[in-house]
Amino acid sequence: MNNAYELFNLTPDATREELEAAYAKKREAYNPDRVTEFGAEFAELATQRRAELRAAYLSLRSALAAPPRLEEADERRRDRQTMWMLAILVCIGILVPLTRDIAVPDRTVAAEGADLALAEAQQAPGFAMESIDGGLVSLADYQGDVVLINIWATWCPPCVREIPRLVRLHEQFGVQGFAVLGVNTAWQDERSDVESFVRSRGINYPVLLDTDGGVSQAYSGRLLPTSYLVDRDGKIVNTYVGEIDEAQLEEHIAALVETDQ
Repeated sequence: MNNAYELFNLTPDATREELEAAYAKKREAYNPDRVTEFGAEFAELATQRRAELRAAYLSLRSALAAPPRLEEADERRRDRQTMWMLAILVCIGILVPLTRDIAVPDRTVAAEGADLALAEAQQAPGFAMESIDGGLVSLADYQGDVVLINIWATWCPPCVREIPRLVRLHEQFGVQGFAVLGVNTAWQDERSDVESFVRSRGINYPVLLDTDGGVSQAYSGRLLPTSYLVDRDGKIVNTYVGEIDEAQLEEHIAALVETDQ
């Protein structure tokens, strides 16, 4: 981690804004287009250097987003308070509905975000975003369909693992008025990385670019991946925080497309 700080000439108390500025400056310094006149070898070295910068940037961004570590006594006090709160939630019957839609606990914490999952039966916030193909895609385009909104990133391991399942479900239920919309966290992903990723994985559903994080924030996507199942009336009926359980999601989709047609 110290080497990453040194790479950007930053100190451990640097702010997110300072990291972003340093990263942009370093990326421009190693822009392959600037050294093509010196030959392919220099361009390749610049590309490799940029990849190293990207890895260091991601590690520092996660570190800067993490909450400050507490002293040992404060951690013990916090843990005791958490256990008491969990016990109270169990007693009054709130804990089960809060956790029943978590299919698999494997997930990646996003750098920014609002509250955790949206309340079910809430109207899905509308949006319009550029797709990876360059067109404009709106949630309103799918009015009357069952839609799974999947918030993901290329660098998120559980996001990557669940993509083949989403591809299968999109293909299986597509003729029945179902669609997957992949919302990529493009404000913290490289577009070129997303484009090559989509091609290599054979993704058959629209991939949209949330370039400013506005849609992820509107959907309170604090963890990656997070998916929202929207019925034909435009209401969120299920929220899946973490890697999806394909069998469970298939059952939920089947129930919606069969009863709502």
